[in-house]
Amino acid sequence: MKLSIAEGLYLLVLDDEEGRLLSAVEKNHIHGILSAALFELIILKKINVKDGKLSVADKLGTANGVLDKVLEQVEGGHSFTEEVERLQPHFLDIREDLDAFLIQRGILKKEETRLLWIPLSERMGNKNYAFEREIRNGLKSVVLTKDKPSKSFLLLFCLVYFCGILDEIFIEKDEMIDAVKVAKDIVNSDSLDPEITSILKELRLLFDRLKESVK
Repeated sequence: MKLSIAEGLYLLVLDDEEGRLLSAVEKNHIHGILSAALFELIILKKINVKDGKLSVADKLGTANGVLDKVLEQVEGGHSFTEEVERLQPHFLDIREDLDAFLIQRGILKKEETRLLWIPLSERMGNKNYAFEREIRNGLKSVVLTKDKPSKSFLLLFCLVYFCGILDEIFIEKDEMIDAVKVAKDIVNSDSLDPEITSILKELRLLFDRLKESVK
């Protein structure tokens, strides 16, 4: 995947037609993006997980401004979900950082709706859909092919499921049923190490609580 897990998730939570957040993720997108960023930092060996607790292994930058901001704020001694909830109030504007970063890379573009010369609203549009297409195809391959997906795609798949937007990827009913089954099975698979599996189980409970708080 050419993008970070957080960037990939962000492209998916944006409505392609409206250029705004999908309604399903209005209450959980920050938790999702922060979870994705922490997973990326674990993969990059900037953060370690041992006995369910996070610790910072390397504070040197990643060359990704969004990930670096998250890394700067990470504290050791918390569980993954505790860290996500602790970070959330500090990253209420994380979308602005992602927008700026993806615009700079030529992936998104800012569009304005105008009445004559008066700007009425702004939206984010896809300037280079190839990136999102690759992500969607990669997620579909987790379910529809026998190819072994990367750890990044497995984690992104779970986060898409937790955020409640799998149906944005799997439109057909039968495919959606299979996708949900795969998402549930991933946390019990041997393709991820036990620490990550444990984190995914905790995250699912966190996102379930977020959904309940909306009702």
